[in-house]
Amino acid sequence: MIGWYFDIVVGFLIRTVVRFVKIRSSKTWPVEKGTISSATCPTAVYGGPVAELGYTYIHKGEYYSGVHRKAFMLRGSAEDYVSRIVMGTQIAVRVKPTQPETSVVAVDE
Repeated sequence: MIGWYFDIVVGFLIRTVVRFVKIRSSKTWPVEKGTISSATCPTAVYGGPVAELGYTYIHKGEYYSGVHRKAFMLRGSAEDYVSRIVMGTQIAVRVKPTQPETSVVAVDE
């Protein structure tokens, strides 16, 4: 029982640190308007529950898509987060200038 809980806590912390690093490293990237196209709560192989938001964006006239993953400690919290997402909602997306297929959601919804 403790091993399972430890796995969730460690996974949550790792995902949170990775998210922080991505946000920090993308601060100078241009911001585009993205549109949420999907919201799911898939079963995570490791590290606890995660919510996934699919989104699309246009950068210099080209269409791109990305996935934003948000870690949770409880599956119910992830499912609640996903249930509040409205498809078609616009979000701020930071786009890597040299690789526009690489993007980061600027602020969590």
